[in-house]
Amino acid sequence: MARRSELARRVVIEPWPEGGIEFELEADPEERAALARRFDLLELRSLTAHGALDRSADRREIRLRGQLMADVVQTCVVSLEPVAATVSAPFERRYFRLARGEELPEPDETIDLQDEEAEIEPLRTGSIEIGEVLAEELGLVLNPYPRRPDAYEQLPELGPHVSLGEPEPEPAESPFAALGQLYHPDKRAR
Repeated sequence: MARRSELARRVVIEPWPEGGIEFELEADPEERAALARRFDLLELRSLTAHGALDRSADRREIRLRGQLMADVVQTCVVSLEPVAATVSAPFERRYFRLARGEELPEPDETIDLQDEEAEIEPLRTGSIEIGEVLAEELGLVLNPYPRRPDAYEQLPELGPHVSLGEPEPEPAESPFAALGQLYHPDKRAR
């Protein structure tokens, strides 16, 4: 059974409009609250997107392209304090319009078109649910390990040995250097 999206925005593609299809989307407070629960956010302050759908000359391939923007508040994985962030990311999805009577490919098969690297979703209906696409894209751009810049300063019990991504300095001489000198006596340090 297909998931009912917290952000339902169905775009009708049949009949195809003469000027193509463009969209602007803004999630309302209830939709943002539902998405915040889905992605375990403290708050989803805003979610907007804009983009367009276009189709190939043979009218069977449809490409959805756009830009997603969101203001989110997540929980710091170190201090459990709120971490606010703004995310912005382009997205693209491709669909292939199935002809009447044409069967869906097997689950692990893909339809082979010009661009072999992009995954193409089969499309049997005359509409595309772009709300769920945007919800999925939001889930993909969220930081899986949000961290406040001062997280370790707030928790001194973690000690000074913990760093925020800065590499620890290399020791002057590797502990394996002595073993190397035993194995290769002619390459001793001079």
